[in-house]
Amino acid sequence: MTSLALQASTSTAFAVRAQRPRAPRRVLATRALFGGGGDGQGGGNPFGNMGNLMENLKKAQQMVQVEAAKVQEELAVTEFDGYSGDETVRVVMSGNQEPRSVEITQEAYEQGVDKLNQLVAEAMRDAHGKSVEGMKLRMRSLAANLGMPAQLQ
Repeated sequence: MTSLALQASTSTAFAVRAQRPRAPRRVLATRALFGGGGDGQGGGNPFGNMGNLMENLKKAQQMVQVEAAKVQEELAVTEFDGYSGDETVRVVMSGNQEPRSVEITQEAYEQGVDKLNQLVAEAMRDAHGKSVEGMKLRMRSLAANLGMPAQLQ
């Protein structure tokens, strides 16, 4: 059977052209397209075990949150000492980079205000650097324990 179609040409008139007959289209059986191959598993659910995956992701997220909270508690009670170059000033800082105390010797006082400022700054930088390094080390350990890839650690 040949059908006719109207086609607009460049002029205002329409040209008639014949279309080729098309072969009938085949419909695919849908029972096996989404995993429901009649074996009783999957039930044709296109998402398969997505529900189980989401449940496992929630459990993993909860586990990470619990472990991260433990690490934060550990870091809060861990202390790092930092010293000035001549060790006349000592600064104690937590693993969360919170200053805890500053100890200044009489020898540091006797060096004058400007020198004392420099010594305190040196000790603060030293304590802060040690605290940050301790935190990074603990977080890498946490990531390794959780099985995270090395690139993310």
